[in-house]
Amino acid sequence: MQDEDRYMTLNFQLKKRNSIQTSQLKFKDCSVILHWYKILLGISGTVNGILVLTLISLTLLVSQGVLLKCHEGNNSNMSQHDDIGNLEMNRDARGNISKKDSDHCVSRAAGLCPSEWLKYQEKCYWFSNELKSWNDSYRYCLGRKSHLLIIQDQLQMAFIQKNLKQSNYVWIGLNFTSQKRTWTWVDGSPLDSKIFFIKGPATENSCGTIKEKKIYSETCSSVFKWVCQY
Repeated sequence: MQDEDRYMTLNFQLKKRNSIQTSQLKFKDCSVILHWYKILLGISGTVNGILVLTLISLTLLVSQGVLLKCHEGNNSNMSQHDDIGNLEMNRDARGNISKKDSDHCVSRAAGLCPSEWLKYQEKCYWFSNELKSWNDSYRYCLGRKSHLLIIQDQLQMAFIQKNLKQSNYVWIGLNFTSQKRTWTWVDGSPLDSKIFFIKGPATENSCGTIKEKKIYSETCSSVFKWVCQY
């Protein structure tokens, strides 16, 4: 009987010892798993941080690239102006890009027209309320990353006349160049005489205006309203 009690006691102690050892092993396994989990969590946080910084850097580079492209485009247009009608430009027109100009560039990058501009056939148009000479009107459009109106067909002419809502002359991006001795648009392309006929004399100081769906020759120093386009 005593041997049986002793056997049961030893068996109980053995089971208890095995249970303790098993618990210790499980605890060690959990500790190892927790340790690696913390390492993986740290690595994941570092990678996510790098990705966020990379995304921010790319966003800044893209935005700066858009502004730089607009600024370079503006300078290119200004250089081209020297060959159009031999008109002089003031250095004041070469100012830095303002917040309004940057907003304009962002709108262009997004394929939208800025406020107060009208969209027609993937182009944007702005109609002035002031009166300026052809030269000043040209510089005004350049300052807004655009150019004076270039009319390509009668449908575009109809759209312009519909939104002018007036019968007075309006400057467009057309003038008579002394070098080529022909009517030339501000982008350097010649006027297609099959589409439009110019009424009035063609002299070195002649610039184009529109009135009631027709194009007229006027002295460039005259003051009229104008239309910007990009």
